[in-house]
Amino acid sequence: MNLYLAARARAAVVYSLAIVLVTVAGLYAPTDAAAAVSNPTVTGPIAVKAPPGSATRDYPWMSTMHNLGAVEYVEEEFFIEGTASRFNTAVPIGTNGTLVDSGHAYRTRIIVRRPVAPWKFNGTVLAEWQNVTAGYDLDAMWGASFEHIVRAGYAWVGVSAQRVGVQGVPNGVKNWSPLRYGTLDVTAAGTINDDALSYDIFAQALQAIRHPVGVRPLGKLSAKRVLAIGASQSAGRLQVFINALHPLIGDPVDAYMLYIGGGRLRTDLTVPIFKLISETDVPSQVAARQPDTPLFRFWEVAGASHSGRRTVLNSRPLLLRDGVAPSVGDCTFPPYPRVPIQHVTNAAFDHLVRWVREGVQPPSAAPVTTVGAVIQRDASGNALGGIRLAEFDVPTALNTGANTGAAFCILYGRHVPFEQSVIDQLYPTHGSYVSPLLTQLHETVRAGYVLPADAARTRHLAVTSIVGSAPCSQICRASLDLVEASYVYLYTTGLDDELAGKVLAFIQLVARGEAIGGQHQVFANRLARHTLERYVDAVQALQAKGRLSQVSAQELVNGATAVLAMLPG
Repeated sequence: MNLYLAARARAAVVYSLAIVLVTVAGLYAPTDAAAAVSNPTVTGPIAVKAPPGSATRDYPWMSTMHNLGAVEYVEEEFFIEGTASRFNTAVPIGTNGTLVDSGHAYRTRIIVRRPVAPWKFNGTVLAEWQNVTAGYDLDAMWGASFEHIVRAGYAWVGVSAQRVGVQGVPNGVKNWSPLRYGTLDVTAAGTINDDALSYDIFAQALQAIRHPVGVRPLGKLSAKRVLAIGASQSAGRLQVFINALHPLIGDPVDAYMLYIGGGRLRTDLTVPIFKLISETDVPSQVAARQPDTPLFRFWEVAGASHSGRRTVLNSRPLLLRDGVAPSVGDCTFPPYPRVPIQHVTNAAFDHLVRWVREGVQPPSAAPVTTVGAVIQRDASGNALGGIRLAEFDVPTALNTGANTGAAFCILYGRHVPFEQSVIDQLYPTHGSYVSPLLTQLHETVRAGYVLPADAARTRHLAVTSIVGSAPCSQICRASLDLVEASYVYLYTTGLDDELAGKVLAFIQLVARGEAIGGQHQVFANRLARHTLERYVDAVQALQAKGRLSQVSAQELVNGATAVLAMLPG
């Protein structure tokens, strides 16, 4: 059953109860923000005059591929404009920045993905500082956690605050679509090109969300909490915002999450700060480690990479659709650990909400084990310590945060499946694999690092796996990647479990045929091919009915076609 449907039923009950309850103000809610941060002028929603992928590009940059209407969400884009200030932020930690000058005109965009109806909205806005490391705006945290964002009723807002994302060449939005974005400017007409205005622009965008004047970017919804979030380079921008500017322009922010980036942080603020990093980030973050406090948490996830498969699944098809070449390069080792760090991120979001709303502190977590800046590893090469997801702690592969090679390979980590002889030694039976995995899974849920809904998916994949009962060949591994893609792209259809199940059945049939051989294998492969062809038919039917975007359908059909090409006979 799609977890969204169950969540919707529960949310309706919660909303019905809420109308007779008194709302309690969050324990760490900031004071009235109206006096400290300027309200920008908001225009929109900006009309979408062409479907995504059209030559005119009169649609939002990297408009989501997901059919948000099916889960009662909507995507809308707004322009915000006003005058921004510059600050001196080169100050010691614990010292406030100082105003340099004011009155610099700007105009930029925000993209809003939110529930349509108040009953679906949980009251919390995840305000993401769009990442521009690759030369364009990237909604990194939306891409990693969109299922949970929708499932839990969050609103997500992406803020374009930096020059590269707005005016960079060639893929800043203004150059990508002059028709749509030709009036945008975050550089004060080219006089301030170092992103010095970005902090005030970001704060004003959040002010427009938290205390709207005129056009309301959330429509009929009212934000009770705004969490400022950012990944990698954007986390570094939030680090500066926290350390130098929160006391000056941070009033719209109830809490912060820095994901896979950012350095040492001041700890004298009155709002919670959550920092979550992958194994890739650990060596460079050892010097920035800080002890937990009543308003600070620092989690490290073993085996996870800075940029993983979820980033690829979200960005690659959108970049291809929008005419932008994705970053490519040959890595030294196979990239992307199969360690779902997004499960930890999802739990962290919910912890942060309870922290703000009720004062309930998240659990602490052991760091990845290091000597100096060197990660300590077991005999297989996997890291010791850290948050240990079940997929990592009961391993079938080497999953690390380290890789080398071209482009951004150093951020991609590595995933090297164990030899079958190693798998056979570790897990002589299916039960000898499933039992310890479920034990570790239960522990991560009990500890608060994984949500029950995400654990249910991990449990299902473990129970239906062939580990300990049959070899997992190359076709099996490719099929498992198709399973993951199916859960991502089919989520809003409500058929993700059903169609992913067809791919899992395909794996079972192929494995059974390989184990028996001969004519039995021929017959098993014929059944397997039929099963996956029906999967393709179902995907294409969903696209024809308008329930699945062309982009999502093409990704799944391409994946299934590649798997079928590997099947003998």
